[in-house]
Amino acid sequence: MGFTAHNLEELKKIISKPYGLFFVCGPTGSGKTTTLHSVLKYLNRIETKIWTAEDPVEITQKGLRQVQINVKAGLTFPVIMRSFLRADPDIIMVGEMRDKETTSIGIEASLTGHLVLATLHTNSAPESVTRLLDMGMDPFNFADALLGILAQRLAKRLCKCKQSYVASEHEIKALLTEYCEELNHIDRFKANPEAAYQEIYDQWIKQYGDDESQITLYKAVGCDDCAGTGFAGRVGLHELMTASDALKKNIQEHARVAEMMVTALGDGMRTLKQDGIEKVLQGITDIHQVRVVCIK
Repeated sequence: MGFTAHNLEELKKIISKPYGLFFVCGPTGSGKTTTLHSVLKYLNRIETKIWTAEDPVEITQKGLRQVQINVKAGLTFPVIMRSFLRADPDIIMVGEMRDKETTSIGIEASLTGHLVLATLHTNSAPESVTRLLDMGMDPFNFADALLGILAQRLAKRLCKCKQSYVASEHEIKALLTEYCEELNHIDRFKANPEAAYQEIYDQWIKQYGDDESQITLYKAVGCDDCAGTGFAGRVGLHELMTASDALKKNIQEHARVAEMMVTALGDGMRTLKQDGIEKVLQGITDIHQVRVVCIK
């Protein structure tokens, strides 16, 4: 799925909880359903009862009970979810939480001992919280139920014909400035920005640099396999916000998106752009593709 080691470890921790609410958000075609199904595959055991309500059922898996929405037959998300709760499954996956009723049942289910996974059409992880509270959710119940939110985008992946070059100091500095854009609001950064910048730079050199402390980047070339575009396939960019105690307090206080963003970044969240820049340093994509999908 293209998760960084940090995000993968965090995600596994979140979805291993026995109950709660986990969202995957992003625009249409950003791979939300694929991510949720890979989470279900990871959780799928013989003794685990997993039921899904989807519109439409796009991916099928052995061991899952999947129900397709049929409005004409009266099979809507709320109706299906209510009938699910009577059968008491361990994990419920809801195709989309698009109205107050579905979301309320989802929160209720997660508080009564079910793990509920769902998708949302929002731009970033902190914005999803505001969207759900605007739907009329009780902030205290919602804060209790929430485990985490994953925002996702797809960027073009460099084809194997990519050309390597040693990045100049100026280029690395530009990437570093862009990476630290969001972090400037965190207290740790405000106190000593130079030291914080240096810490990230040293980390990059250790992770991605060679013996001479030089970082290799790649640029698109173009061959017959990629029809001369230089790109083949997609890579996921992820922003994983874990519901920490500080964030739950923000939700209960109806905090603004900016405040939640600062809290999440302080807890170690990486934004979509930061995740993208790490994938640029790994040679998976280039910074232009990251900027294209991470517009504010």
